[in-house]
Amino acid sequence: MTRSSERGLALLEVMVALVILGLVAVGYLELLQASHGLVLRSRMQAQAVSYAAAGMERAKLELPNLEPKPTELLPGGFRREVVARHWRTGLAMLTVSVYMPGGARFDLARLVQEPPEVRPGRLGRTSTPGIP
Repeated sequence: MTRSSERGLALLEVMVALVILGLVAVGYLELLQASHGLVLRSRMQAQAVSYAAAGMERAKLELPNLEPKPTELLPGGFRREVVARHWRTGLAMLTVSVYMPGGARFDLARLVQEPPEVRPGRLGRTSTPGIP
């Protein structure tokens, strides 16, 4: 082989190495972008769980009142709905739904004991002796 053909072969080897390096770099960047998206979705889900847990605790404190509550607008574009309904004697079903900005929904449901003054059939009202 002559010197010029050796130089051409070395140039070809360098170009092939650069193409391979470029493909590896593109694959790495795509992996990085995908993992970033997973982290963002995970943070959004964790925030939704936090909003749902806070809504559940507040609903348990307001339990004698089983009236429907209006939808709450929360920071970050989240919305929360709380529904409380009589389930069985002495039990109420509390459901907290948190809607995420992308349209996904997280539901948290719990059965809780109703206070003794709540009677089935008269949701959201306390019983008063002598008044039907």
